[in-house]
This record gives sequence, structure tokens and C-alpha cells, in this order.
Amino acid sequence: MLPDIRKDVFRGLSSPVYRSYHDEYDDKDSSLKRSSSPLSNFLGILRLPRRHTAVAALNTLLLILFFYNLPSIPTFLRSGPSAMAKSNALFSSNPAELTMLPSERQARLIEKARNVSASSPFPKKIWQTWKTIALPDDDNYKFTSSWQKKNPTHEYELLTDATAERYVIDNFNETDPYIVELYRTFPKRILAADLLRYLVVYRSGGLYTDLDTECKMPIDRWMDESLTHLPGVEASDINVVIGMELDVLNRTRWSDDWVRNCGFSQRIQFIQWTIWARPGHEILRRMITSVQETVRADIALTSTKTISALRYTPNDILDRTGPWRWTRVIQRYVDEIEGRTVSIEEFGDIRGARRFGDVLFLSGGRWSPGLAHSGSDQTDSFLAHHFRGSWKGDK
Repeated sequence: MLPDIRKDVFRGLSSPVYRSYHDEYDDKDSSLKRSSSPLSNFLGILRLPRRHTAVAALNTLLLILFFYNLPSIPTFLRSGPSAMAKSNALFSSNPAELTMLPSERQARLIEKARNVSASSPFPKKIWQTWKTIALPDDDNYKFTSSWQKKNPTHEYELLTDATAERYVIDNFNETDPYIVELYRTFPKRILAADLLRYLVVYRSGGLYTDLDTECKMPIDRWMDESLTHLPGVEASDINVVIGMELDVLNRTRWSDDWVRNCGFSQRIQFIQWTIWARPGHEILRRMITSVQETVRADIALTSTKTISALRYTPNDILDRTGPWRWTRVIQRYVDEIEGRTVSIEEFGDIRGARRFGDVLFLSGGRWSPGLAHSGSDQTDSFLAHHFRGSWKGDK
């Protein structure tokens, strides 16, 4: 039976003569012509050339294999633009929030903060990123080594371009394929590097810190050292820690022109070269959502409606994915969780730490020591930032 089937399926592959849909098949091999099997009788009824049948069978097999492996194909490639509007997307604005009263928004954020605090401690994980496992120079090896040596109880992971892309796909492709597409296709890689830090800390939590930072004090001591300045505040009250990069509220000493010329958008600016949080924090979700919606709007304004058409200046980068936008997102979150407008002056002149909602703000000397403009001394600093600024050479 099996030899007959193989013979019936493949006999036409070597024969120059094929039966049409209306003519009898003329096989020069009379012995084959006299052979009969259930399959040949069936094909005779259909009056299909056996070679066509073989091709159809192979195509059917390939189609089955394609659908079997379909889940492994990136969602944004399978689903196209419709994938952007999936109802279970993590990074999308909620129109209902626009109609909420301030007290309702505050209650909602307080509840979210409690859930984040209850779901996970601050993970003992340190994240850094670079293009490859080969770092740019010896100083960077020294800096990264400081994080590992001073924090032996923490897991350390350096994400390369390859492993970072795999991380983003594995963690966000099912819910937010558009954010995966943005990460993979940003024309300037600093945009992707900025986005990556928010994605990693949102999903996995722990400490993200730039490659040009150096650990000065073990992370396990950071919270206790900070809370000594805030009697009554417990570590369980804090879900995210933010550092101060700029504090120049003295307009007599620091003019508006100085602020602009130094590359700042306002007189208070928060650090995003280091972020420390429990997983799932709302500030990170809002930042990623804001980046996505802003870049999507920018793409819509280009002539080709493609991400490759985007042309960002250094200030555009600071505003789209960098500290300008990061600062605005944090300020709005603080306003909402406090249930009032927190003035910019309330972020100034922090000594040690200050708390708003579930956010702990550190003084400038903790994460950015040595900045004379913000009164950041190097006493009791947690880390040092060496300002290598490798992103400025990004093409």
C-alpha cells in the first residue's frame, strides 16, 4: 500500500507528460499505467495531475508548520497596526482619568502604591547596559566592578544590545508590541537606551545605573541612611527613589539664560542616570506611556509616517526620553498622589531626603556629588557620576 502511494504521488515528477483536467493521463510506462491503488483511483476521480497533487500536499504541510510556529513571530509583525490598540496594553492612557476628581485620582494612586509595596521588596538586582560585553575602556571596568564588589548580595546583569532586545521582546511583545517596535527601530540608539532603563525597572525592579557611575556605599545601607532624616517614615512606605540633578531656585545667582545654556528645561531636574524602584511602579508606567504617545505623534507629522524619518536634536532627545520628560512625569505624579499642586520650591534645598507619597527624593549629594551649582557635596554620597556622556556621539 505505502509503496503504491509513494509511486502515485511522485511518479509525475520525472515524467514529461501530464494529464490535463479533461484528458486521460498518458503514461509511457504501461506497467505503471496498469497499476491501481486506492489513491490512484481517487486521483482519477478528481482528474488532477499527480505532480500538482504533490505540490499541493507540500504547500499544505508548509502552511501547517507556519501556523504551528505562529506564536513565536513578534506580535507587531503578525498583527500590524491593530496590535497597537490591544485592550490589555500596559502603556496606554486611560480616558476615564480625565474626568476623575483630584481626590479620586489620589485615592487610586495611593491604592496602587500599597499594592506595589505589598507585592515585592526592592529587588536585589543591579542593571547596567552597553553595546557588548566588552566595555569602552579600563575606567568603565573599574566602575562596573565597584557595583559588584560593594554589593555581593545583589545580582548583577549587564544587558548588551542582543540580550536587551531579547528582554524587551520577551517581556512586552504580547501586551505592547508597539513599544517593542519603537525600541528596535529608534533611529538614535540613545532613545532606545533611555527607554530600556524605564522598561527594565518597571518590569523587574531593582537599581538601574549608567555605565559611568561608581558605587561609593553598599546599596543595602542607602535606605536606612536616607530615612534617618525622616522620623516616622518606614522603608515599606517607599516604592521608588529619585535623585536630584539640579536645584537652582536662586534666580539672582542662576539666571534663566544660565539654565537654558546649560541644557536644562527648568530649575529643578531629577536624575535618570540612576533609578531605584520596586517593580510595577506607576511613575515608570507613565513615563513609558508618555514616550510612546509623544513619539507616535512625532511620526505622524513626518512626510513618510515612519520612525526612520524622525530627526531629533540633542534637546529633542532630552525632551522625548531624557530627564526633561522624566522630571515632568514625576512632578505630575507627586501632585496627584499628594492631592495638591506641589510647588517647585518644595523640591529645593533637600537635606538628606524628602518624601512625597511613596516617592523618596534624595539630596543632590547622594547620587550627583560635586555639582557646585546645586550645592552637592561629596560627603556621604551613595555613588559618583563621571559624566562620560557617550550618548552625545550617538548617530
